[in-house]
Amino acid sequence: MFTITAKGVYGLTAMTELSKNFQNGPLQIKEIAESYSIPQHYLEQILVALKKGGLVESFRGAQGGYALAKSPEKIRVIDILTLLEGKLEVSPESRGASVLSFFWDNLERLIGSYLEKGLDELVQEIENSRTQIFYSI
Repeated sequence: MFTITAKGVYGLTAMTELSKNFQNGPLQIKEIAESYSIPQHYLEQILVALKKGGLVESFRGAQGGYALAKSPEKIRVIDILTLLEGKLEVSPESRGASVLSFFWDNLERLIGSYLEKGLDELVQEIENSRTQIFYSI
């Protein structure tokens, strides 16, 4: 079953930060953890998993840290979440009602297609959402 836990949320958050910093070199875990109130030790475990999956690379030394292993356009949101959370699939329990199987299949496809966006697109959406002005009368 595809459930987005704190692991997925923290991992995706870290990846958006690494994406924003892509041209400037690695970021230290401490910076990301403090910025988003993520437990540093847990973030280390998540970044190790992302490194094993080929999405980030690590650098040693005083200027070391983590950076994306490839450009943000080449990393899809679904790649990050699948690596951290597992395969996208609607709860197997809901599959028991075969009359609704078409519905669950369509739902999986819709979610999957939405998550196909690149990390660069997600970062752009984040930036756009921050710059929107809301008026209230």
